[in-house]
Amino acid sequence: MGPAWLAAAVRPRGGLVVVVNPNARAVGARVIRQLQQLIGSDALLISESPDQVPLIARRIVQSGYDTVLCGGGDGTFTRLVSEVLALRPARRPAFGLLRLGTGNALATVLGAARPTARGLAADLRCARDRSRRVTLPLLQVEGQLAPFAGVGLDALILEDYVSFKRSIEDTPLERLGSGPLGYGLAIAGRSLWRYLQTPLPTVVIRNEGVAAYRLDRDGNLVGPPVGRGEEIYRGPVSLAAASTIPYYGFGLRLFPQANQLRDRFQLRIGHVGAATLLANVPAIFRGSFADDRVLDFACSAVSVASDDPTALQIGGDLVGRREHVSIGLRQIEAVVGSRGDEGSGWTEPELMRIGAAAPWGGRAATA
Repeated sequence: MGPAWLAAAVRPRGGLVVVVNPNARAVGARVIRQLQQLIGSDALLISESPDQVPLIARRIVQSGYDTVLCGGGDGTFTRLVSEVLALRPARRPAFGLLRLGTGNALATVLGAARPTARGLAADLRCARDRSRRVTLPLLQVEGQLAPFAGVGLDALILEDYVSFKRSIEDTPLERLGSGPLGYGLAIAGRSLWRYLQTPLPTVVIRNEGVAAYRLDRDGNLVGPPVGRGEEIYRGPVSLAAASTIPYYGFGLRLFPQANQLRDRFQLRIGHVGAATLLANVPAIFRGSFADDRVLDFACSAVSVASDDPTALQIGGDLVGRREHVSIGLRQIEAVVGSRGDEGSGWTEPELMRIGAAAPWGGRAATA
């Protein structure tokens, strides 16, 4: 027997549905109660475990919902969007996010409000407004659609964060494993030392799509194109990651040129020492860090081959270790939120530029 809502007789055609991950950082009884009051219990689905996501996706497609809001973080969004679109619905819904996760990278980009009663109500109104739809590019990695993915330091930190959280589960210290504090403790307690003591993986990155280009700090195309099948990079890396959005989470602007090209993603390759990273943390968060050992490219598809199995993260979720990864690009329709969070850093002109992008900011490269 599955969840009770699977047996529901009502099969709405069109309309809005909200899928909430009760394990997300900002989800609690209060938020669930507010959402039930705002949209009704029938339009609120609770995903209590990852195993339920395929069932929820099937319900969404069978019911013909045309707008899906994810109440959780980037990982919740990644899993749900991937499962829904894998079913090849006749009419693909638009997807949005409520700011209920931990890192909230996509929620920041799409202008979701703080999860107050007023913020949730404003985001739900926006979700019903078809003028607030944008075309959002996502990475396609191992059958999943995600805003970012990578191997190297980001995945290593995530690996240590997951391990740290598990080590303090069901103990008085469990609350320390949540959010930025948990990441900070994982970095200080293990990731930094592993980074200093473990040899960096050596990778070969090839262009598998249309012409790839080097990017300068302002997002301009520089140098000759890299053709299909040609090497983009060969050598050791501290980071080899791709993204279609500027943010990685917690306001970290790790991919500052990501929304400069509408038909490419940003590939960031780094070979930077720990001392340099620690000395430039504020600049890294702002997206203004520059170093000759950090290379940025605009790509539509790449393959990354490592000399040893290396930790891989997709959409902020650790998926294991891989020797080979292929990354492509796919577009979905997304919902721009209400921007009710005054601390989001987004201004009205920036959001309107994004909303009007056809399909997504910047200028197109010539293939």
